Amino acid sequence: MNRRQFLRTAAFTPLVVVLGSKFVATLRHYPLTDLQQRLRAMQPDRLRSMGNWNVSQIFQHCAQNLRYSIVGYPQHHSVLQKNIVGKLALNFYAAIGSMPAAQEQPIPGAPPLAVDVPNDVALHELMFELQEFINWQGELAAHFAYGSLTKAQYYKVHALFLEQHLQQIVSR
Repeated sequence: MNRRQFLRTAAFTPLVVVLGSKFVATLRHYPLTDLQQRLRAMQPDRLRSMGNWNVSQIFQHCAQNLRYSIVGYPQHHSVLQKNIVGKLALNFYAAIGSMPAAQEQPIPGAPPLAVDVPNDVALHELMFELQEFINWQGELAAHFAYGSLTKAQYYKVHALFLEQHLQQIVSR
């Protein structure tokens, strides 16, 4: 490969990767109804967490994220980070079908998660917030890390987010 071919390849490779991941991300379908069925099938008293947060805190955290997509997130990353890094990350996560973000990272500005809420109460809250999001017809709030999103994009965010956190929960 000569120098000119190398420079051309080096210039176009990132563009191809970005556009390719965006294209693949648009093809993937993320039904939240499948997650609703999984949540309904859970037996709260038989669940345990494999991480530092207990099961209830994981459910509360996921419920917060759903709620904030409607009412607004308490704090946001910078506009530059949301609209460049955040959008690229979201397309990448949606393309690979996984969100490898930190599992026990609180939502910026969110109130602390209660340690003593029973699992069944937190699970009920999560299922309520998930149904509220699915039924929501109004404008959605900008995501704190990904910026303004369509409902379809939020479906992807929530499905990946919930899936990531539900992997921390096992049944005994």
